[in-house]
Amino acid sequence: MPERSITTRSLSRRRLVGTSAGGFAAALLTGGAWPGAFGKAVMAQDGGTEFHSAWPYLDPGAGGHHNQFVTNGIMNPPNIYGDLMFVPMAMLYWASNEWLPLLATEWSFIQTGHASEASPVAGDESGSTDITAADTLNVKLREGVNWSDGTPVKAQDVIDTFDILKLQGNTAWDYLSAIEALSDYELNFYMSRPSTVVERYVIRQSPGPSSVYGEWAQKARDVFAAGLTNEDAEWKQLVEQFNTFRPEELVVNGPYTIDIPSITNAQFDMPKNVDSYWADQTPFDKIVNFNGETDTISAVVLSREIDYATQGFAPATEQSMIEAGIRILRPPVYSGPALLINFGKMPHFLDKRVRQALAHAIDRDQAAIVSHGQSGVGVKYMSGMSDNLVPAWLDQETMDGLNPYEFDPDKATALLEDAGWSKDGDWWRDPDGNEVAFELSFAAEYARQSAAGLNIAEQLTAFGFNVSARAVTYTQIGPDVMDGNFDTTIQTWGSSTNPHPHYSYVTDFFTQNTRVASAAERGIDFPLVQETEIAGEVDIEQMVVASGEGMDVAAQKEQITQIAQVFNELLPKIQICESLGNNAALEGDRVAAWPADDDPILKNSPYADGIPTILMLTNGLQPADQ
Repeated sequence: MPERSITTRSLSRRRLVGTSAGGFAAALLTGGAWPGAFGKAVMAQDGGTEFHSAWPYLDPGAGGHHNQFVTNGIMNPPNIYGDLMFVPMAMLYWASNEWLPLLATEWSFIQTGHASEASPVAGDESGSTDITAADTLNVKLREGVNWSDGTPVKAQDVIDTFDILKLQGNTAWDYLSAIEALSDYELNFYMSRPSTVVERYVIRQSPGPSSVYGEWAQKARDVFAAGLTNEDAEWKQLVEQFNTFRPEELVVNGPYTIDIPSITNAQFDMPKNVDSYWADQTPFDKIVNFNGETDTISAVVLSREIDYATQGFAPATEQSMIEAGIRILRPPVYSGPALLINFGKMPHFLDKRVRQALAHAIDRDQAAIVSHGQSGVGVKYMSGMSDNLVPAWLDQETMDGLNPYEFDPDKATALLEDAGWSKDGDWWRDPDGNEVAFELSFAAEYARQSAAGLNIAEQLTAFGFNVSARAVTYTQIGPDVMDGNFDTTIQTWGSSTNPHPHYSYVTDFFTQNTRVASAAERGIDFPLVQETEIAGEVDIEQMVVASGEGMDVAAQKEQITQIAQVFNELLPKIQICESLGNNAALEGDRVAAWPADDDPILKNSPYADGIPTILMLTNGLQPADQ
């Protein structure tokens, strides 16, 4: 089934808020008044130490709210600042694959003999730690952590959270069958489909307070106990009711909360929750968050009003920041732009030789520089996952055997001719003799995707495809792709939220591609049963699903190896470049210093296990001298 998010994000990372960047820049850089509703700049000298962040949100007047489980919740976790309000059980250091215990102190996969929801601890309860035979994840919670209403964080908060997630159809419940509290501070998560990915689904979760959500969780359990499913009216009705639930107050366990009266459409304050277990680990007295996307935030960064921003700035803007003395951090995003083809409209591209020719015809290094500047790298292995992950999952022989699809127009020409294509004057013709002309669409508001799309259109036109570039507003391009209303398009490959390659292949093969023959939304319409040279006939759907299952990592590596080889041969989506963050990181004004460029924390994806989040929770980010 298609991948579902662990929780719904509060807002797209690329959402525009409609404020004029030009007006902003003119006012800020000349010392003038802030435009519109942005009011006075909040300065550290107004009292206490401050950290200034930049993350888009909807204010309450525009539909923003404080239900941490529902779309458009302000700073809903997982979110690099929401995780400072609702602390997760743990966060991951991606460089070493080691966890930072937070709300949970320890956990392990064990064997309990669990068989079903009806018999959650049937059979052997020896607690064997043979991970390949494990059927349960045992979790111990940290004692002494309280909610901001004074009540302790206990196992019931976790159970209520996961029951709400079950009501919402969360992916974790594809693998779980039941959760049991062994005490106020210990739980067993029983697995219906044992898998190592359960660890991240569970441990990366930020529980919510039962004092706010317990009533809803009980309603969900009543629905489950009645034997109803998500196809039943009562289940659907409860989901709809919960989606409209709007808590008036925030009950948090983390070191920061939101001062609700301070929220405007421009910014809000996050004062310290001094009673939090982690309050002493976070030396800033307040976070001030600024609203907006790239067009708005660029000028605010240049005015030195923001200490950390991840908006994906255009190379020219980035250069202005560097010239202004603002440091740029470049963590890997583990994803990047890809060329997607509508095989339903252009069936001749179903011949893999044609896609391989496209890969040889595109200078990926050039596209990376044009679209990303110093924060883009042409993809090397063309494996469907990040080059950063390849050495951990593939052996050297496999890596050496992957086709790198180096830029080589002669090889591209030979492949097309072998597939029955011919060139007439400037343009290629398909085996039926038709001149090959198509559109390449991209999101107009995404600076990197727009630049990549324009560059690739130019490169392919120079090679002999009659390509016209088309900018589409970012809110429309996603539906257009799913509806098949495109020829080719720039979208993404890989996963920036989870380091297991399974999630990269979910994106590569399932996202924006139908898995049901009768589906109305067919996306790229790429068949998942394919004939390959590397592995014969393969059922890619089964391969991708199996790559995330089981407790034997060695067996998973065998699955990942085969999928990587199949992707490399078939190229269902043509990887262009790997994105790095170009995150503005101001030093010396409010923050003393950010970690060195070679610090392992800068291997974390900037949109998953947040860099400033972990640094603040471990006392790793200090205020500048005042």
